[in-house]
Amino acid sequence: MNFLPVIILCAFYAALNVSGAALIKSQLKVSTLTSFQDYFFILFKWRVLLGFTIILISALVLFKALAMARFSLVNPVAAGVNFIFTLAVGYWVFNDKISYLHYIGLSLIVAGIITISLAEKTNL
Repeated sequence: MNFLPVIILCAFYAALNVSGAALIKSQLKVSTLTSFQDYFFILFKWRVLLGFTIILISALVLFKALAMARFSLVNPVAAGVNFIFTLAVGYWVFNDKISYLHYIGLSLIVAGIITISLAEKTNL
């Protein structure tokens, strides 16, 4: 099996998933949620609706990746890439602080994705 398309689908899933979550987060930054009514009506803000739509599309992309390869490859790679994109968006869009522990975690995630991909390629 050629796993490159699966890796690309996992990256596309993660990009969509994180983009949708970032849209929702951007609406939450300008909203106050103090009552049930606030929580209810925020669901109808355009950023939240668009964010949920993009997250739904990301799930469809993940379904395609799962249909193409084993769960033991797709799920860890998709989750790992999702974490990488989340860290990047947090840093560049939301000005999250990144510590050396984040970089260590990021390195471990990348090493894990590479290891899983190599194991899949060599069928170990």
